[in-house]
Amino acid sequence: MKIDKNKLDIKSLTKKWDTSGGVSVYHKGKCIYKDFSGYANREAKEPMTEDSTYLFSGAIHFLLSLSLLLLTDMKKIKLTDTVNNYIPEYIHAHKIKIKHLLQGESGIRDYFYGSIMPKLKDDEAHNLLDEKTRMIKEKKMSTYGYTFKEVLQIIGKEELEYEPGAEKDDYSKTNEIFCKEIIERVSGMELLDFEIKYIFEPLNMLQTKRGSSVNTNNYCTFRDNVLLQTTVDETATDLFTTTFADIEKLLIAIYEGKLLSNETWKKAITFNEENIGLGFSSVNGTICSDEFNFLGYYAALYFNKEADLCYMQLTNSESILENVNGSWMHFRKELRNEIDTFFTYPKNTRIVPYNKKNWYDALNLEISKEQYEFVCDAKQTIAYAFAYQKDHKLFVGMEGDRPVGLMVLQSNKKTQEFYFSILLVDKRYQGRGFGKIMLKWGVEYFKQQGAKELTIGVNRFNISAQKLYKSVGFKEDLVYEEGMQLKLIL
Repeated sequence: MKIDKNKLDIKSLTKKWDTSGGVSVYHKGKCIYKDFSGYANREAKEPMTEDSTYLFSGAIHFLLSLSLLLLTDMKKIKLTDTVNNYIPEYIHAHKIKIKHLLQGESGIRDYFYGSIMPKLKDDEAHNLLDEKTRMIKEKKMSTYGYTFKEVLQIIGKEELEYEPGAEKDDYSKTNEIFCKEIIERVSGMELLDFEIKYIFEPLNMLQTKRGSSVNTNNYCTFRDNVLLQTTVDETATDLFTTTFADIEKLLIAIYEGKLLSNETWKKAITFNEENIGLGFSSVNGTICSDEFNFLGYYAALYFNKEADLCYMQLTNSESILENVNGSWMHFRKELRNEIDTFFTYPKNTRIVPYNKKNWYDALNLEISKEQYEFVCDAKQTIAYAFAYQKDHKLFVGMEGDRPVGLMVLQSNKKTQEFYFSILLVDKRYQGRGFGKIMLKWGVEYFKQQGAKELTIGVNRFNISAQKLYKSVGFKEDLVYEEGMQLKLIL
């Protein structure tokens, strides 16, 4: 497939979402897009450049995950080890595995949002602050450098909130504190020393240094769409300054398999029913880095091996959110859609039942405005299938792990009714052959159900759909003023 990078419309997305930072896209090992936008300092209107620097903590979830995965490669730990092997003083440690900490399945109560924040909520002086000031104060407090000993005093005797391994996907800052403690006890090194020695230096990330000396301001969102400058607590630990070029080296190294062994990488991207792995998650079929953010600074790394593609965004601002037709949208979501859609063509297409792993992404499949009079949208399609589930089955067309279309098939062996009720291909993937693949699969499915003939309804003015159905052998059977029925004899 010939790539015309000028058709990647990323620049308009950065303007639409008022995004600051940089984006780069690599395809087949070559950079096909790189650009910087927005502000390093919004108040002074200082632009973001390639030389801008960003502040992070070594205790963010993604780097903790990488560190534990590296210790796995070193044969120092096993992801299935229970925590009592390393932190025996914690009363529930024998129930929790390291992988539970990484997947948010430990059941340990969040020490900050579950204990400190509820107490602060009852603080009269704090509540007298205006909302923006209060939020800035709370964000700063979230970066306070709590030690493991302090955290253990807060939550150490509390019961677990649920049984470990329950696939809750609960975010808990306590998990991060426990991960850090395990890394330091096993390695005999401070966390940041370990990350510098085994992640930053081997990848030649020479611009990544200790400390918080950055030339950008950081911004968090207030009520989803207002950006406010925030500050880091003076007690914050494990801080380092980095650049776009260095995070790009991390992106490429992970993609090329230079950081983790193949065996450990496979473990990392073995996803549960919530599409959560170990340091990575799957979003609409694309592998994403887990939480890589620190008080507004955010690095998002994406990997799509099937398309030979990896890309990233690095920013100093949280994403502005907007609810569009019932779905929460933001820059990173639209960025993924723009890039992944560009590279999605039939290669490993399969048809699967609508299920827990694909329900959310399938729910967000879109049709164009021109198709509203011809076909149900995704939400209507799903609702229809469940309303008539006695003899209707809902299937999802997948390219790899990415939903591209929906199909509702009516099958009643007793009455010999076999009908293509709905066939929907997302507007972004139309004209690429997915509809024909899904249609052919449906025909074979009906054959296995014992069908002798098939029918499908179509609007008389939906010419493209008629061509699709006729391409697999359907012929006109009944014609009405505005619709027609097509039939296929098997």
